[in-house]
Amino acid sequence: MYKAVETIQSRAEICIVKRSRRHTLAISVLPDGAVEVIAPLNAGLEDIRAKIAKRSVWIARQRRHFETLSVQHPVRRYCTGATHRYLGRQYRLKVFVADKPGVKLRAGILHVGVRSVSSRTVAALLAGWMRDRAREQFERRLERWRAWCAERGLATPTLHLLDMLKRWGSTHSDGRLFLNPELVRAPPPCIDYVIAHEVCHIKHPRHDKRFLAELERLCPQWRALKHRLETSEL
Repeated sequence: MYKAVETIQSRAEICIVKRSRRHTLAISVLPDGAVEVIAPLNAGLEDIRAKIAKRSVWIARQRRHFETLSVQHPVRRYCTGATHRYLGRQYRLKVFVADKPGVKLRAGILHVGVRSVSSRTVAALLAGWMRDRAREQFERRLERWRAWCAERGLATPTLHLLDMLKRWGSTHSDGRLFLNPELVRAPPPCIDYVIAHEVCHIKHPRHDKRFLAELERLCPQWRALKHRLETSEL
């Protein structure tokens, strides 16, 4: 948990600063263009401003990157015949009245049994099913990384699902790894890329050269996978 959240003015822009017990400072650019800084408890504001200024070129580049992403995601429908993605593949819904509500994936169709055939009811039931599948898929993939972390004396990654509007994942230095359950709609290689990215942050909190070098070793195709994820209709 963050000990405090504040805002500072830096180079004519507002930056969000979150204080934690970490020993290093991390700067992130969110998809909406906001600059987020996670700083040690004892870090001075002038030092924080100086480090933000030092990374101004990188911040501008990240903002331009997000501005180029203009994928229009269609409004999801929750009725028979509508399609939804799971692990990168499209599946049609078959909605029907049932005494026992539930979702089953059979023969390429998502069978959704509900007591009341309404979009809200179907959406809630399908979201619960997707969340359960997300936990299963993410946990299985994350398990591969626990030995890797143990060998390097890093915190053991623990999975937490967190609904996020703008991000696929987030990591704390104590090993807590938060993943957006919506990621389960993406192709498996993209899921593996996000998990590798977040695990790398346990060792390298910042998006610096050491982080990128580590990610390159662990996931050589990460740039292509990142682009595929950012431009996919999920």
